[in-house]
Amino acid sequence: MLFICLILSGYCPCFPKKYNHNASNTSDTNFINEFGANNFTNTSNSNLTNLPESDEDLHYLYDMEILMDVLLLLVLVWLLNREFEIGYRLSFHANFVANRDKIHVQHLKNQADWLIYNIVPEHVADQLKKNAKYSENFKNVAIIFASIVNFNEMYDESYLGGKEFLRVLNELIGDFDELLTLPEFRSVEKIKTIGSTFMAASGLNSTMRLEQEDPNDHLCALMDFAIAMQNVIDNFNRDLLEFNLILRIGYNFGDVTAAVIGNTKLYYDIWGDAVNIASRMDSTGVNGRIQVGEHCLSILEKKVYF
Repeated sequence: MLFICLILSGYCPCFPKKYNHNASNTSDTNFINEFGANNFTNTSNSNLTNLPESDEDLHYLYDMEILMDVLLLLVLVWLLNREFEIGYRLSFHANFVANRDKIHVQHLKNQADWLIYNIVPEHVADQLKKNAKYSENFKNVAIIFASIVNFNEMYDESYLGGKEFLRVLNELIGDFDELLTLPEFRSVEKIKTIGSTFMAASGLNSTMRLEQEDPNDHLCALMDFAIAMQNVIDNFNRDLLEFNLILRIGYNFGDVTAAVIGNTKLYYDIWGDAVNIASRMDSTGVNGRIQVGEHCLSILEKKVYF
């Protein structure tokens, strides 16, 4: 602004000074006398008429030229600032859209993880993300089959197509699932439900087994889980009218093979003689009790379960 004010006032040091007109005539006379008057006789009259008439005219032309330069410079600065502002706004919008899409993708990923973790255990899902296949052999895996033996007696398809009774079963299985969220049952995994039978196992996570102080802790954890299931159904029966559900559990441990079957619709399960024996312990057991094999007693007796 100071520079522009100097321009408009005529005091800018870059402008030529106004010389005294008389002094200028004197110097011109001396110059002509020194070099001869004939040197100027060949100058065209038309060219002389195009020259500024005085120093004031020359000064005015300089002022206008510099003023135009300053104005053009200001326009250029404005255009550059405008381009910078447009670029900044575009960058801000792009970052906003990118962050919004990133949050959306993360939300979809969390939903996908939640779905897959409800189909297969988390440690199995992590392996599937790396190898797309899963099959492992494990020793000393504990298995239970817990059946609601009198559910078919309660189920009546003629009443709302059986939906109300399936709702009751869903609530009970949901209560069993909530037990799995407790820290003391973190080594227990739900395998599947078959009708009104709930199947679970422990000792299928190799990393977790390495962290155990006692190599048999997971065996006792599954027995504690079975006892907790009995407590859950006792509390559940208090809310039922004129009917009590009966839970029967078969327990066993041994060597098993765990695997995921299928490419599009994943199916996680375990196989082995220990699984078959646990199933028979359930089917041949006593209602309201937990039946175990003889070879399990030596381990479970240490925890005073019997």
